[in-house]
Amino acid sequence: MKRKMFFFIIRRLCGILSLLSLSLCQNLYAANTVQIKIEGKGIKGELRQNVLFNLSLEQQKNHPRLSVGRIRRLHKQAPEEIKRALQPFGYYRVNVTSGLKRSVREKTNWIAKYVIDLGEPLKVQTVDVQIRGDGERDSVFQKLTADFPVKKGETLNHSKYEQAKALLRNIAEERGYFEAEFSKIPHTKNPQIKIDKQAYTASILMSFDTGPRYRFGDVTFKQDLFDKSVLERFLTFKPNEDFYTGAALLGFKNALVNSEYFDEVEVKSERPSPTRDKPVGDKRVPVIVTLKPRKPNKYSAGIGYGTDTGVRGDIEWKRRYVNRYGHRFSAKAQWSQIRKGVMARYSIPLGLSSDNFLAITASYKDENTDTSESEVWSLGISKHHSRILFNRKLSEVIGIEYRDERYAIGSDVGHAKLLMPNINWSYVNADNRIYTQHGQKIKLDVRGAWSRLGSNTSFLQSRLSGTFIRQPFSLTNGRIIARGDVGYSSISLLDGDFHDLPPSIRFFAGGDRSVRGYDYQALGPKNLEGQVIGGKHLLVGSLEYEHKIYGKWSLAAFYDVGNAFNDFSEPLKHGAGLGLRWQSPVGLIRIDVASALSEEGQPLRLHITIGPDL
Repeated sequence: MKRKMFFFIIRRLCGILSLLSLSLCQNLYAANTVQIKIEGKGIKGELRQNVLFNLSLEQQKNHPRLSVGRIRRLHKQAPEEIKRALQPFGYYRVNVTSGLKRSVREKTNWIAKYVIDLGEPLKVQTVDVQIRGDGERDSVFQKLTADFPVKKGETLNHSKYEQAKALLRNIAEERGYFEAEFSKIPHTKNPQIKIDKQAYTASILMSFDTGPRYRFGDVTFKQDLFDKSVLERFLTFKPNEDFYTGAALLGFKNALVNSEYFDEVEVKSERPSPTRDKPVGDKRVPVIVTLKPRKPNKYSAGIGYGTDTGVRGDIEWKRRYVNRYGHRFSAKAQWSQIRKGVMARYSIPLGLSSDNFLAITASYKDENTDTSESEVWSLGISKHHSRILFNRKLSEVIGIEYRDERYAIGSDVGHAKLLMPNINWSYVNADNRIYTQHGQKIKLDVRGAWSRLGSNTSFLQSRLSGTFIRQPFSLTNGRIIARGDVGYSSISLLDGDFHDLPPSIRFFAGGDRSVRGYDYQALGPKNLEGQVIGGKHLLVGSLEYEHKIYGKWSLAAFYDVGNAFNDFSEPLKHGAGLGLRWQSPVGLIRIDVASALSEEGQPLRLHITIGPDL
């Protein structure tokens, strides 16, 4: 009996001890939390974030086994952690006043308070950045060192300094200095930053040795469809001659992607990974191009509406490549309430540029408007290429076209046979060709015919048109659209007769993209019966302001002026109105209501057009 009583007492004592130990552990660990308070003038933003990030007590304040001893230990080391956290921002004379106390309400909650006095920031006294190697003569490095991100007199900021170092490395990588490295500067503790604590200044001493600059090497194409000469047209650099740049390599890839020949394009440069101990002997970077061609045929169809043309539609077949030399073929049929026609085009690549090609075209068009009827057959050949003029890249087209046109306009009925040399220049620069915030398009056409050289009449004609789009006063919700169109024809000097010119050569005004408020081709000189027969010259101008009201919807106000005439002294016609715009996936849809201000009663007309700005 006594033996059983003894074991019973022992078991009870063990249970009591277990409960006491569990309670003690809970008091030591489970309920302890810390509230961190950071105070001090200028302690905000990045400075405050970096202090909290480097504060051990902040990182462990909610730890489930946070003991009182650990709290006191972490609090004790906090001032040094705060000082180190502020040094990257140039503060090396920081004073920290700290305090730790229990919460009045909860005895297991602690409040740690740190009052920070930043002191004076350390200033940069000297900035000495030296570029060695081939990069010493590179204008990009020269420009960077002349305007280095870290400047004399500024507060030392380690983050800004590291960004400047990264910028040097990135430029070297981009421009083919694959052996570039920072050189160690003797007699400095840190190879690039020297801090004088007594003078409380910092010196930036940086030596960047670019080593040699690499050139593009051979280009290898992995494909079995096109002749190599076709693919070399898209090169944006000369292999084994031009220095390597990442921009040129990317431009080469984009040119291949935009060619419409390929479904997948992979351009890989085999850049070396040399060291100064094992430099690469041949300073050239081979380029490997892997190509997967697209399907040769593309079919498309479209439908639209305009108040000038009524309902319109088209179908098109494109043969992306006809043979291994990259020749193309396309055929397109169009129809509307006033016009129907077909056109075929065969393109032959020329030279070493993707925008250099020869085009052979044939077309038929039958057009019936309120002012004229015409049936046109044409055959032409033209050379397309680009030209640099006034530091701007222009598209230039030089060609010759034979046109056979039967027509009736007013009382003029005829059959024109014209052999017309022509030349065209165009310049387009826009942030977005579909919906433009800032951009312009300028186009100049010159064409003519001579009765002594394959034509039954003579004329010389030029036409200059332009569209300019800008955001006024940096208003992101508004834009101004200015448009102009000037045409001039010389006929009598070449012994020609205006009445022998077909409608496609004469000038008309009025309509959706001309002077709004008037019918399509309703403006121009008239015959004795009052019928519009077109003119020798053209002058049209338009000014429009468009403002976004909600999402992709905008309101517009516009004023148009212009006319077609035989003498520039003849009066101009005026139109003005309001419009609604919607940015659809296929382009801007414009709905305009315009008043013909020059007509009696100023009648209103509805205009609807769909299409891109430029």
